[in-house]
Amino acid sequence: MALYAEIEKIDVNEERVRYRYTDIHGSQYTLVLNEATEVIASENGADDMLYRAVARKIATVWLDSGTIPDRLVVQS
Repeated sequence: MALYAEIEKIDVNEERVRYRYTDIHGSQYTLVLNEATEVIASENGADDMLYRAVARKIATVWLDSGTIPDRLVVQS
């Protein structure tokens, strides 16, 4: 099974960063990275393989670089 999503930062404040990601069918989903608690949560209730891949990609870049990425792509 192939996974692909385009991820973009859409909103930032002192505690959280909101991201939107689009799947290969053009469906859009949002999730939030809470920097204080270091938790990523879906805003639409998505909890599938693609959501987990997107959350993992954001967390990996954030923890490895210490920066909040603006745009990312997940593919496998």
